[in-house]
Formats: sequence, C-alpha cells, structure tokens
Amino acid sequence: MNKSQGRLIAHLPNTLTALNLFSGALATVFALQGALVPAALLILAGFFFDLTDGLTARLLKVQSAIGKELDSLADLISFGMAPAAILFTISLRQSGELPLDFSQPLSTWWVFLIPFILPVFAGLRLAKFNVDENQTDHFSGLPTPANGLMVLVLPLVLRYQPDSFLISWLESAWFIPCYSLIISLLMVSRIRLHSLKMKGFSWRQSRLTYLLILLCLPLIVGLGLTGIFFIIPVYVVYTMVLAKIRLGRHS
Repeated sequence: MNKSQGRLIAHLPNTLTALNLFSGALATVFALQGALVPAALLILAGFFFDLTDGLTARLLKVQSAIGKELDSLADLISFGMAPAAILFTISLRQSGELPLDFSQPLSTWWVFLIPFILPVFAGLRLAKFNVDENQTDHFSGLPTPANGLMVLVLPLVLRYQPDSFLISWLESAWFIPCYSLIISLLMVSRIRLHSLKMKGFSWRQSRLTYLLILLCLPLIVGLGLTGIFFIIPVYVVYTMVLAKIRLGRHS
C-alpha cells in the first residue's frame, strides 16, 4: 500500500461521519418542507453511517480527536435537529396549522416549537459525553442516535401503517410536546445504558449488541414498523437487567 492509499483509508471514518452530517442536514430540509418519509430515511442513513464510522476507525486504528468532535457535530444535526424538524412538521400537519402563522398571538403557536428542545438537550448530552472519559462500555443517559430512532419511525408509521395505535396517539395535541420533553430528559438523565458500539463483527466482541437485536426482532416481525417504536424502551430495560446481573455477580 502506497502513501496516498494509506491517507485515503485513514480518512474513511471521517468521510462516513461527514456523510452522517450531510444526511442529517438534508433530513432537516426535507422535514421542514413536509417530505417526512424521505427525512426519516435520511436519518436512518445517518444512523448507519454513525454505526460504521467508529467501527471503521477502530478496525483501521485511525481514531482521532477531530473524528470524535466531528462525530458529535454530525449527531447533533442528524439525531437532534432533524428529529425536531420531523416532530415540528407532524404536529403542524396533525393540527391543520401548516404553515405556521407567526402573526397570530404567541399563545396559539408556542407549543409547536417544543420539539426544538431536542437539539438543545442533544447538544448537552454530547458535550457531557465528550468530557466524560468513563463512558466507554456504557452510556449515561439515552444516546442521541437512539433519540433519532425514536422519532424517525413516526413518519413511516403514518405513511405505511395507518391502522397502528400510534396514529391515535399522534392525533393528540399534547403527544408530541410530551414526547419531546420525555426523550430530551432521557438524553441528559443519569440512567446507565449499555454501549451499542460494536467492537467487531464476531459474537465474542459484540454479543450484547447482537442479543439486543435478537430481542427486538420479534417486535418488528409482530408489530411491523410500530415495533421499532418499542426498541428503545426494550433497550433501556435490557441494559437495566444487565446491570442487575453484573451487580449480583460482584456482590
């Protein structure tokens, strides 16, 4: 391998991170234009790039401080701003207020802006993660990509699963504001969650992540797209059970 090839390979993880950032920026634009399904798919693409950039950096042994900071910036857009734009547009569409009329009194439209606390709390979550050297095999609070996953499923359910019980939830005027508050607070909570970052593709290296995938598959098979909505609650319970088991072993 010559020097130029080595440099190209060294930049591969940061290229994947940049693609995550690009996907999130496009998702935000699409969401604000009302194209919610393309926005959701772009967040999903960002989720894929986020999973692979760190794994690629570890496999190639090219981790860098710049890569870590770029990853946080990408996550802020893809899993903070873009999901907020999706929730904002859904709430306007469900209430028949699209486009939002800012000439009306503040009391009539402030509630639609609540989803934009997501990027604020995502930023706090990422800043805390960057300065906490202990968050290697676990996370403190809900990871920002998980926040994106909890939101991207909603447009897909609205489009492809109109008989889902989630539709009636979304029709409530207070569901999206409350949902935004709950997942925002989860991101900055002190709940200890297992890190889903894959250390490799073998069972031994990433068995806990593979076990979670196996647990979630029946949800998706049984409930379809609605099942994706429950992946994060299952993830939270799963890691709490793991913590109890570990505590029992050390007691």
